[in-house]
Amino acid sequence: MSISKNGIILTNLNEWQEQTGPKKSTHWTENRGSVELAKEWLNTEQGKVPAGVSWLLEKHETFGPVISWKGEPEVKLNFDTFGSQPKTTDLVIEIVDSHGSFLIGVEATTDEAFSDSVSKTLCNALERKIKSPNSNGIERIEQLVAGLFGSRLKGESSVGTIRYQLMTTCAGILCEGERRGNDRVLMLIHEFVGKDTKADKVARNAVDVGKFLSRLSHGKVNGIKSGDIVGPFKIPGAPLISTPIELYIGKLTTDLRRIRKQPSKTNQ
Repeated sequence: MSISKNGIILTNLNEWQEQTGPKKSTHWTENRGSVELAKEWLNTEQGKVPAGVSWLLEKHETFGPVISWKGEPEVKLNFDTFGSQPKTTDLVIEIVDSHGSFLIGVEATTDEAFSDSVSKTLCNALERKIKSPNSNGIERIEQLVAGLFGSRLKGESSVGTIRYQLMTTCAGILCEGERRGNDRVLMLIHEFVGKDTKADKVARNAVDVGKFLSRLSHGKVNGIKSGDIVGPFKIPGAPLISTPIELYIGKLTTDLRRIRKQPSKTNQ
């Protein structure tokens, strides 16, 4: 029951950074998602998942107390056969509870946007296709939309405004769940709010997640609060996955401004 990368159990921030590869200096700093997520999992009581994650799971009827777990940060998850760039998920945890095993894909964020919209991503893919006819960007987007959302129903908004990163994160953990034989997956958005976090950008992200959930649920779920898990969502699956998997989306917010600074092994 530990976090490991490249066969090495990670016990402090330096090891986490070294094993997961170089990052932009603006990403690997205090009060940013990558660092705070690492702290969250390194500072837990030995052998246990963070208290917030445990609370989130145990309050939902589909999940239960964690029996065992193992995790890996910065995992590249393939979700198509084009050989394109895989989705790098901040943390992947495989957990066993009283219902069996399931997979969590964690997307850590503060106030940065969830990448570009589908419309902008599609336009960029079209430009690449014109320049390089073998480019598969357009087909990749088509498969994501078909596998996650299916046909647009009357009254539903266009996928154009949905953030592409939310789609690739979801598809990545679904495909990884199928590869590992899991019948439940949880895409967990872990939001960290620090002294420099912009409230208007956090609100924008909440709206973007709501748009994603609305299309995923065909209008039944239009948002999510911290501490909640929504789902399971019935998605078409194909061509992303070929076996039924229960998809859940969760959100957890950690207010770093309320956490008292204490010496810890992660800073050693």
